Amino acid sequence: MFHVKHTPHILLVNPWITDFAAYDLWIKPLGLLNIASLLRENGFRVTLIDCLDLSIKTNKYGEGKFFKTKIEKPFSLKSIPRNYSRYGIPEEIVLKRLSFIEEPDLICVTSGMTFWYPGVFKLIEITRKLYK
Repeated sequence: MFHVKHTPHILLVNPWITDFAAYDLWIKPLGLLNIASLLRENGFRVTLIDCLDLSIKTNKYGEGKFFKTKIEKPFSLKSIPRNYSRYGIPEEIVLKRLSFIEEPDLICVTSGMTFWYPGVFKLIEITRKLYK
């Protein structure tokens, strides 16, 4: 009998933007894409989910408005009289994409800005429910 070596599967996630306003002027997760490339070059299986993917809603220059979902403001922002939203693909699409991938050995979630932490926290909550 021989032993088959398991190739680790790593899920990389670029979460939603949570803010008062956001517009895609060619926002791409370059750092995360570089990490994905390095991991693949070193034999890992990599899946990337980009919650800021606008492939279905861009103009001819590759930029455009994000899908927007109004959400509750964090406590520290309650006094600001503006709507607070989650920008990026709808949660249902993220859940569907996650349901199609093999359970990862490692999940890495990043963020472009520290104050977008609610999107990071929400994705961590979702992945913890879906995977061990």
